[in-house]
Amino acid sequence: MFVARRITALFTALLLSTSALSDSNILADFNTLYGDIRYSENRIDNSSRTTTHTENNASRLGLKGHLSERYGITAFYHFETGFSIEKDKNDDRFTKRFYYAGIKGDFGKLIYGRTSTPYKMAGLKIDPFYDTSAGIGLGGATYGLSGLTNGWSEQSLAYSKNMDAFSFNVSAYADNTEGDSRDVNVGFAYHNDSLNVGIQYLDIGNTGVIANSTADSTATRLHAMYNIGMWNFGGSLESIDPKTGDTQEYIYLSTTYKIDDKWKVSGSYGSVDDVSNKADGESVTVGTFYQLFKRAQVYALYSDVNAGTDRDTFSLGVSYKFSTK
Repeated sequence: MFVARRITALFTALLLSTSALSDSNILADFNTLYGDIRYSENRIDNSSRTTTHTENNASRLGLKGHLSERYGITAFYHFETGFSIEKDKNDDRFTKRFYYAGIKGDFGKLIYGRTSTPYKMAGLKIDPFYDTSAGIGLGGATYGLSGLTNGWSEQSLAYSKNMDAFSFNVSAYADNTEGDSRDVNVGFAYHNDSLNVGIQYLDIGNTGVIANSTADSTATRLHAMYNIGMWNFGGSLESIDPKTGDTQEYIYLSTTYKIDDKWKVSGSYGSVDDVSNKADGESVTVGTFYQLFKRAQVYALYSDVNAGTDRDTFSLGVSYKFSTK
């Protein structure tokens, strides 16, 4: 109850302050301060016991901006940190998420820093429950997407290029602590007004620089999104091949139906095979989302994971976004 009161107080303060900050000259014209405060009340039944608690579902604060274009080139940056109303076990309210800087123009986009891999982003975009308590860690990716769909990778140098209906990306992730190891992500996609389909490939070196990766392994993700009318469909098929052991298979399917400008309903199915006795299984998640007002969304979801120890999750959540632009 104490946490819930603090959340309510924080939301009230944000409502009163962000509109005033947006109209002020505190920040430069090309900078944007933003945030997404995400909390939920959850009832979780994991076979052995039932718990009820408040969860911070990856709340965040960020700053991003760019410089004026010169000679057809624009320089930009983006920084984001995790934020919690309550201090964590290390007595901190802030956690590291990502940061990078880069340049872009007709040649494409080039960035360097701590980033999400294109492999990760291809899975994140088809998960309507990402960063809710449907995630295995009560945040991040929903069951059926591998751990490679979570986290950020250090010392990333990434290039991407859009070419009409096609896009291409290649990136390298360095580890200078042991043998100057490199991980590599290469991807290609086709997209039009209703369809986006592509492939992402990871080659992981002997230290596993990419977040949540296994050293000396490869991973391939086939992904697709299709929009028709008020419906959206998504799918991801992952195959992870470690140096030893079986090839791991992940399947994730999702759909969202937009009822009107405020209501939408979503569902997903996930399957994991040949990872471990504890991890292998299936999951179904359903939920409804309501846009309370422009920057605030509330939702209710139910997730049933049958893998090792079964877990049923019922969650009521809220997301409040603010921005100076």
